[in-house]
Amino acid sequence: MSTEPMNSDGLHPDAPRQKSPIKWMALIMGILVVLTILTMWDKEKISIKASPKIPALSAQGQHGRDIINAKCSECHGVDGTGGSRKGPPILHSQYRREIFPDYQFKRAMFEGKREKNWRFGAMPPVEGLSEADADAVIAFVREIQDFNGIE
Repeated sequence: MSTEPMNSDGLHPDAPRQKSPIKWMALIMGILVVLTILTMWDKEKISIKASPKIPALSAQGQHGRDIINAKCSECHGVDGTGGSRKGPPILHSQYRREIFPDYQFKRAMFEGKREKNWRFGAMPPVEGLSEADADAVIAFVREIQDFNGIE
């Protein structure tokens, strides 16, 4: 039997103590998150490029294609296929009917759209667009989606 002194925990005063590493691990993780955010800040604005097959279009669909290329291609790419740092591709599957119905397309064209799902900034309203023009743009997008099996 040992006669050495013990503390209230039943350990010798010189015995090594295990300290919890959780505080240090949390601090290191926090630093890594901050460094990751700082290095990636403002670098997400790279648009993906959609590569749909474009079928023979109806007259309304062709009119919509002409409008997209005249008024929207600077931000959304030629034929709405993306590749710009200013906006996402309109022909992305995110804009399929069940997620982005026609009335939302019209609202975005006439009223603009705040930044939400993409980090491209807010979309301004499209100037000089008539109701028939908006319907033609939607017809073009839906014809491409239908032809490429995007439902």
